[in-house]
Amino acid sequence: MSRMTEPPRELRLISRRALLVGGSGLLAAYIVGCGDDDESGGEQTASPTSAATRTIAATATPAATPATLRWRRIEPTDALPAGRRDHSLVTDGRSLLLFGGRNDSGDLGDYWTYDVAANSWLQPGVGAGPAARFGHNAVFDSRLGGMVVFGGQAGGSFFNDTWVLENQAPGWRQLDAGAAAPAQRYGAASALDATGRLVISHGFTDQGRFDDTWAFGAASGPWADVSPGGARPLKRCLVRGVWDGKRDRFLIFGGQTDGTPFLGDLWALDANGWVEITSEPKPSPRNFYAMVAMDSALMALFGGNTVDGPGPTNDLWFLDTANDTWTRVEVEGEAPSPRYGHDAVWLAESRKLIVFGGHDASGDVNDLWELTVPA
Repeated sequence: MSRMTEPPRELRLISRRALLVGGSGLLAAYIVGCGDDDESGGEQTASPTSAATRTIAATATPAATPATLRWRRIEPTDALPAGRRDHSLVTDGRSLLLFGGRNDSGDLGDYWTYDVAANSWLQPGVGAGPAARFGHNAVFDSRLGGMVVFGGQAGGSFFNDTWVLENQAPGWRQLDAGAAAPAQRYGAASALDATGRLVISHGFTDQGRFDDTWAFGAASGPWADVSPGGARPLKRCLVRGVWDGKRDRFLIFGGQTDGTPFLGDLWALDANGWVEITSEPKPSPRNFYAMVAMDSALMALFGGNTVDGPGPTNDLWFLDTANDTWTRVEVEGEAPSPRYGHDAVWLAESRKLIVFGGHDASGDVNDLWELTVPA
């Protein structure tokens, strides 16, 4: 697949809309199929699609804004979490909540919070909880009052357990999954939908990849298989998901599948099933990226391992979900190093996109970066 070109200046976008908090667990690789051997990339082949696939193409052009964006590296005042990749990072709007991941020392099960106002990391005592893991999914659920974690991998073992870390009296509690639950997996897409359900889709184990979709009712019910009929995105892992509040749908992008280490397709799941969005230009095919919902009609995608090179990148794209238009965003000055395996969140009140960790040319990192996006 050819290298994507940067769109003209008049298409560079900063949208003005209401706010949503984003963030979900980053997707990991460890074994054959989505394993370490694939992290450096490989030969890109065409992404297979079903002949029955419905597609939609963007027809509108986003409005231009003259604002200039700059990254800023945050230098916390206290002790820092160890460098890592394939962790999860979520937010309650005031603090960042970091769990798990992996680095050269092994799989991690530590929990950290970053106080935005105090500019400091803290490792609170929260008692026994999920086993150390990477490639899990996580969201912040205000109805349950804490971070919800699903699945992941440690060594050669996979998980399908569901936990909540409650904020009021910090401590882990395993949630009842019900009679049925998703198969064990890592590298799935996830988001919190408008009704407060944790939605997960796709992923991988040593038994193969998945294309099913599940929803966990959080405060109101256990897991349920909500896979629609008709066409689906092909089985894949190392894929991100966000909830599009503007159009009440679940979005996934890219990832990796058999014989194709880098995918670049964008799909939406709504009440009518899955539909592929085929707007151009768009980000180059990639995996191990970060993707978050920034407001009710704006999504950000940053970095990852890409077909370009192949190798890690630090490009930034916005998706205007009102008309499904991608825009590569121009950011001036120093930026986070090209990386993969990082995670990101959106702080709605201050309109900041925050990126933590990942793996770059120096190894696993623990740096923290912010990008303020004007309203």
